[in-house]
Amino acid sequence: MTAERFDAAEALRIGLVHQVVAVDALDATVNAVAASIVANSPNAVRECKQLVVDLADKPIDNSLISDTADRIARIRASDEGREGVRSFLKEQAVVARLNVIGSVA
Repeated sequence: MTAERFDAAEALRIGLVHQVVAVDALDATVNAVAASIVANSPNAVRECKQLVVDLADKPIDNSLISDTADRIARIRASDEGREGVRSFLKEQAVVARLNVIGSVA
């Protein structure tokens, strides 16, 4: 760590942040991200956070990839995970129907 200072654009370029917004859009953006996280199952959020902690600073190798895939599969196979997939598929079916209706009109 060089203690070099850099601006938001550089932080975005190097992947330190995912998004840069104007000051006047900051509150709305934070609220949208928080709402997105809260909309997920509590168990999935907890497991994702634990995954990040457990895998930080580990080299990416076949063992790490396998462990990550196993964890994600367990989350998706849980009751909450299956319900999430059902909800997603139902929502996609509604969107597809609306797109068909919209293209006919």
